[in-house]
Amino acid sequence: MSYPTLPASQRAWTFSTWGLPREILSLNENYTVPPPPARADLLIRVSHVSLNPGCYVTMAKIPPLVRRLVSGNTTYVPEGEFAGVVHLAGPAVPGHLQPGARVFGCLPVPKLISGAGPLAEYFVIPSESVALVPPSMSWPEASGLAGGGQTAINMLLEARLREGTRVLVNGGSGGVGTMVVQLAKAQGAYVVATCSGASGELMKSLGADELVDYRANDPLPAYLAKTYGAQPFEYIFDTIGTQALFVHCPPYLTPDGKLVNVGNFEGPGIAIWRAMLNTYLPRIFGGVPRRYVFASTTPNGDKAAGLARMVEEGRLRVVVDEVFEFEDALKAYDRMLARNAKGKIIVKVQDV
Repeated sequence: MSYPTLPASQRAWTFSTWGLPREILSLNENYTVPPPPARADLLIRVSHVSLNPGCYVTMAKIPPLVRRLVSGNTTYVPEGEFAGVVHLAGPAVPGHLQPGARVFGCLPVPKLISGAGPLAEYFVIPSESVALVPPSMSWPEASGLAGGGQTAINMLLEARLREGTRVLVNGGSGGVGTMVVQLAKAQGAYVVATCSGASGELMKSLGADELVDYRANDPLPAYLAKTYGAQPFEYIFDTIGTQALFVHCPPYLTPDGKLVNVGNFEGPGIAIWRAMLNTYLPRIFGGVPRRYVFASTTPNGDKAAGLARMVEEGRLRVVVDEVFEFEDALKAYDRMLARNAKGKIIVKVQDV
């Protein structure tokens, strides 16, 4: 199966300034289709896109000048996680990723910042960032596997989990949190997850041993100190990026414990600054006497393929909250901004 020709134009959600999605995104019916890919790049005909909270944060926080300096462009397409079909392959692409291959993956951070995302009918991605979609997996599920799954793997690489290791997953019902809960439980950890009361049944089905309703137990750090002071956690996996969770953690995180964070809901600049303080500020100057790591995700096709194998073997699943039509992408972002989704929010781009 091959797709040797390209249309003259495509539909894409685009933006040229900064702000929240509903303020800046518009549906462009005549956006330029990328040229045939070079080297080891792939031109993808996109089926579904999984929305990522970090993407709407960067839309709101990164000035257009920065994107222009990175990409040289003035119009940008958001998002990073996708599933679709290889339409054209560069000359150095491996044989298993030729036209017609069903693939999923996520963009590297520089491509994300440059605004070369997949919320369009066609886009280009390096072949080393994708893997084949398992035959048993649906398009919506595949689109939500790479980013959240690889982020979860990178978080767990910062820990040494064994049977009975006590861990807290903050934001357990989100796209990354649902993956962390499953992967940590698979390694034998005793998992406590924060979520809303409505997500309790889902969290239990994914393997969480205990649940903390963050809404009913606000402020969360005070509740954790009171409830888990006698049995503190060895690791905290923060998928939200809650600074107070780290600042107040000594009562509920063991002295040699570690907090691993991937959340940047307050913007990348603030996240980087706080990561530096949390990592390097000495205790005598107000530093928290616990270890802190800010984990990042570099897309890797081999890791993505490993996640796909876990799905095929029934050891991992992608939790899909809701699938929106392409024309309703703004409603999908509204759903994400409500911050009460259970798993991934997906946009269907087209039939492939």
